[in-house]
Amino acid sequence: MTDESIAKINEVITQYFDTNPTVDWIPVKAIMPALVEAGIFEKDVKKGFPMRKVLRRLDQKEQLDKIPSVHAERRAENTYWYLVRKGKKYTPKEVIPEISKKEQYILDIKNSDENYLLDLCDELLAKKASRKHTFDTLVGNLHKRGKGRTKLPLDAYYENLKLVIEFFQNNKPFEELDEKEQARITQIKYYDELKKEAVLKKRFRYMKINYAQFECDENGKLIRNTENDTIVLKEILKDFLEN
Repeated sequence: MTDESIAKINEVITQYFDTNPTVDWIPVKAIMPALVEAGIFEKDVKKGFPMRKVLRRLDQKEQLDKIPSVHAERRAENTYWYLVRKGKKYTPKEVIPEISKKEQYILDIKNSDENYLLDLCDELLAKKASRKHTFDTLVGNLHKRGKGRTKLPLDAYYENLKLVIEFFQNNKPFEELDEKEQARITQIKYYDELKKEAVLKKRFRYMKINYAQFECDENGKLIRNTENDTIVLKEILKDFLEN
């Protein structure tokens, strides 16, 4: 964008704040109708995308000072753009810390019922399980293009005990599931059989634990009564517990 066009943008921004004296800052998308009316952009797309595109380019060139009123609110994965009246500061109504998709994925795993139960198993067995453990010989079917296979992870592997633990949850009756869900369950059962066969070939103990053995809410999620859950696990793991 030319310096002339940027000068016009600054004029439109100044005019906007002059005609809206009670407004100290706005998101960039709010200025788009005025920018379109001024002929700077042909039309608005995706609620301010044309202006955001200009700001990103200026940002990359370290030239954001060409539009003095711009404020960049930088988060983990995104930057949010605002325009601020001269002499005023941008003050967000609510500061919400942003978390990346990867961080959210890791957090979901950490807070899962599976991890909760494995923490209890680790404590009872006085050993740390290798979670989502894989073996080179335990793989799924060929990929669609016929190249490569994905290793099948085991929920928990206690090497010293030669013990593998897998968790599962009861599903609706198979005939009540839609076609897509039936296909998914069929594949899971197939892979479960592959896992069991591979583990037993290594002469390891293969143990499947049903979430239904613990107190669950109406959605099938564990209530997490640690005292009662520990009692259940003690019975399940009794062959591996030290007296």
